[in-house]
Amino acid sequence: MSVSEAPELFSRLRVHSVVGPDDDADGGICVVRCIAGIARVGQVFVLERDQDTAGPEGALTLEDIEKYRSVEFIDPPHSAAVLLSGGPLDRLREGDVLVSHPAPDWYRKLEACGLQVLDLDRSPVLPDVHRAHLAWAGYEVKPTATVGHARPDAAAELDRRWDSLATSAQLMADNGEFCMLVPVRGCFEIGWVRMRDLVGVDLPSRILAGAGHEEFVAVSVDGRTMCAVSDEEYDKWIIVHRFDEEHRGA
Repeated sequence: MSVSEAPELFSRLRVHSVVGPDDDADGGICVVRCIAGIARVGQVFVLERDQDTAGPEGALTLEDIEKYRSVEFIDPPHSAAVLLSGGPLDRLREGDVLVSHPAPDWYRKLEACGLQVLDLDRSPVLPDVHRAHLAWAGYEVKPTATVGHARPDAAAELDRRWDSLATSAQLMADNGEFCMLVPVRGCFEIGWVRMRDLVGVDLPSRILAGAGHEEFVAVSVDGRTMCAVSDEEYDKWIIVHRFDEEHRGA
């Protein structure tokens, strides 16, 4: 999938400087770096710290992108001068992050799980999403661990076993980053999303509470290890699978 064909999902821009004007003008020019997603002309942005309370009066519209010439989008890690409209830019400071608004529903659900969404991850080392799905839900899959539905402590036991298996399999990098297929319909079209776990434990119960799903698939950022939860008739399964070099990448 080319950048121009990528799903319209979300984007984040880090402000480097305000070129001007920054007084009472209706907008102005900023130098920004795209740090997640794809920023396109016409997108609306709010300051990340204000995203839960921002109304129409706090939004800025991306009117133009100047990157050597006028272009329709920028993607990570590129920088560009952008023309924003919607109000004065004097509230913007170096290092501020602008997020596209409104964020997609799955983005907010994952944040509610204690996960920081970083970016769509198109790295060639990650397994093809359909191949990963077969490793999770194919006929030959065998569970690494099971937890019976009838157990009174089933949720806590699933969390405990997940924490142990995911740690030993080195699912998460030292900084807490890993990739996931978003637990929503259409996840194959979205692809792998890189995120950082801000909590570090009890991921299955957090996914259920925040996203409302009992099943999910995650892979390490190097594409070597997959850990997943599957909800079967009598048990919940934890599946740990390792991809060899031949079966990694799209």
